[in-house]
Amino acid sequence: MELKEKELKLLAYLYHHNREPITKIAKETHMTRIQVEYAINKFFKEGIIEKFFTMFDYSAFGYNVYALAFIKLERFSSMEKFTKKLESSKHCISWGECFGKYDLLTNLIFKSEEEMSNFLSETINEPIADYVIIKPYLAEYHPLKIFHEKKQPIFPLLSTSLKERKFSESELKIMKILQHDGRAKLTDIAKKVNISAEMVLHKIKKLKKEGVILGMRTGIRMKKLGYNYSIIILNIKNFSKELKQKITEHARKEKRANALVLSLFNPNCTIQFFHKTEDELKEEIKKLK
Repeated sequence: MELKEKELKLLAYLYHHNREPITKIAKETHMTRIQVEYAINKFFKEGIIEKFFTMFDYSAFGYNVYALAFIKLERFSSMEKFTKKLESSKHCISWGECFGKYDLLTNLIFKSEEEMSNFLSETINEPIADYVIIKPYLAEYHPLKIFHEKKQPIFPLLSTSLKERKFSESELKIMKILQHDGRAKLTDIAKKVNISAEMVLHKIKKLKKEGVILGMRTGIRMKKLGYNYSIIILNIKNFSKELKQKITEHARKEKRANALVLSLFNPNCTIQFFHKTEDELKEEIKKLK
């Protein structure tokens, strides 16, 4: 699906600033309020935007172990049953379907190594042909550079900067709502939580300041825009400090790179790319080489 230049700029802006009010979004994208509202409704109707979601520092909830799992099922027909089990688990942040050596990729969080071991033992007992678990020391989302060249913050997928803390009932309710809809209106949240909109805003600002809420992201179905999504998994020998820095800088600057994961054990480097053609993917591989 082809979008106009203004629509692409709006999509990129929403990706990086999606909790801002419509009036500010309109001003920054040089569109009218009506144009912005129409375009957002169009994005949802056409299936371009799946949802607005919130990113949290899970260490504040006591989840200090993050793992990336690639899974190959014995029978692809069991995908629906398997993913439903994943979705029902408190350990699963997200999952996505793969085509290639593995059938799916999932992001997992745990409070301890033992908890991870127990979860994997229960899950991997399902009809699994093969799997690989990656425990990164660096994992980050990059700005959507293919649409927007302006420098934007990098969001960590992995953080252990916060100590586990207790949250009030209203804070937990607010975060649960924001997890499902990052652009939920303050008035709607206030009704559900049974506090004032002003108090909701105060609590959200407080959670952001404390680093519990890292930011918001827009779930975009890139396939609708003609983009493929590929993950390059590498086992790099002699992974020196200089080489790690070079690859990290490359992934952060590279136009098509969407995320980077570095691990102490093989596979020790995973980079995700958006690309329209196979030639573009080959170009990225050549750059890495």
